[in-house]
Amino acid sequence: MLLRLFYIALAGLLFAGGATAQHKSYTWLSPPTRGQLELDPTMIPKGKGFLFVPAMTDALNEPSFRVFQGNKRIAEASPGTGVLLSPGYYEVLVGTGTDAQMMSRTMPIEEGMTTMVKPFWSGLVINVIDENRTSLNESYELYWEDQQENYGIGFGIEEERGEAVKTWLLPPGTYTVVRVGDNISTRRKFSVRLEPGELIQRNLVADVGDNTFIGFYPPTLRGLLGQTTGSHWKTNWQLSGSTQLSTSQNTTGEDLSVISLATQAFGRSIYSSDPHFANLRLIFEEGFTREEGDAFRKSIDEFEVRATYIYRLSERVGPYLRGVINTKLFATEAHFDQPQTLLIRDTLGDITSSQAGLNEFTLSPALSPLELRQGIGINSQLIRSFPLTLDMRIGIGARQSYVTETFDLNTDRTVASKLLDTSTTGLEALLILNSHFSRYLSLDSEFDILIPELATSAWEFTFENRLRLLLSRFVNMDIVLNFERVKPIVRLQARQQVLMRFVYLL
Repeated sequence: MLLRLFYIALAGLLFAGGATAQHKSYTWLSPPTRGQLELDPTMIPKGKGFLFVPAMTDALNEPSFRVFQGNKRIAEASPGTGVLLSPGYYEVLVGTGTDAQMMSRTMPIEEGMTTMVKPFWSGLVINVIDENRTSLNESYELYWEDQQENYGIGFGIEEERGEAVKTWLLPPGTYTVVRVGDNISTRRKFSVRLEPGELIQRNLVADVGDNTFIGFYPPTLRGLLGQTTGSHWKTNWQLSGSTQLSTSQNTTGEDLSVISLATQAFGRSIYSSDPHFANLRLIFEEGFTREEGDAFRKSIDEFEVRATYIYRLSERVGPYLRGVINTKLFATEAHFDQPQTLLIRDTLGDITSSQAGLNEFTLSPALSPLELRQGIGINSQLIRSFPLTLDMRIGIGARQSYVTETFDLNTDRTVASKLLDTSTTGLEALLILNSHFSRYLSLDSEFDILIPELATSAWEFTFENRLRLLLSRFVNMDIVLNFERVKPIVRLQARQQVLMRFVYLL
């Protein structure tokens, strides 16, 4: 009797343990294995069997699995899908990293039958955020503590590019997260324990001031899981003020070398789902300048709205649609140190009038010029590594510039030429580069070119560069170097700025 009770209790423990391992799928962001299999439309032909590997999150976010027979690679596919194979025994490799780091199982394939691979691996999703829960494009290193093995560099996401957090598929065990370049023995590290068949999600909180990690915790229902099953919208605002040393050459106004004060409002709304991504960005910046011996005057005036939509065909490629609106909210004035006689030239190039004794002249009223840009084409991610990411967009683009009583001042400031509305259509290309030289120094560049015809004199482009040095959590120094050649002023213009920014996030 006692022996029978012992065996019943033992069977109950084994069943409970098996049930626990089997039901780890409750931690997944995707349906359980059988639910995924039912959604797979693959029909098994005669003489074949079907091997199915489930996904814990999303197939695009997880590394592909590989199928070998002996030393020969037979197939490769994304988790959440399967492959058709001839009957026999196959080695299945699953995991993140090199072939040597991937986990393997030998699976039998029978004709007309489906073989489901029960997860013997673990999943880990790490979203890098700041203290305001905004996703950051920062990196970290992951170590398998049990084996003292480095599994490589992980990345936060750049939301404006429609990126998604990648899923690590790892052997069960304890893993440690450190800054890139830090040793596993550092005190600034966080650890997490992974069980077979389990998906673990963590928020890694980075201090943007000195790029240290200050938190590592499970997301709430409004975290990663909430982003998957709940609202796809995310909005944030940023207010900043700055002191500025700026110079400009060959622009519509006078050359400047001055000290300024400026404030900026930056807002962004992002919609991200599978496979849709949309980004709406608003920038409003105003600044005042004081030259020696003069009063404060308006020096910065920019209002810009950018919208981008990307349909993800794959992890790296998809068609895009974009639009930009750029204008100034206040009138632009040219100021003269001495009373100036100014000749006024019409749109045909003829002198129509002369104004004498001018101390200032209105180059353009509010909301002029109003510049519009549109584009449609293919978006592709060329490089995704530490410390460099590079995106390229190629397609058809158009630009329009609408003006109202707007003038271009010549270099000796004696002639003001009236400008016309312009419209250009052609081939467009856009390169977006983000690089991190160190924990404190980064460079963002964007090169946008429109080619309406073969003659290079007709090409229009903008080239924006921002070098950022982080000084503390709320203070950074920005060095801005921008070039442009766009209608209606068809000549190269340059603007340089050195800004000390004080940032407050909403």
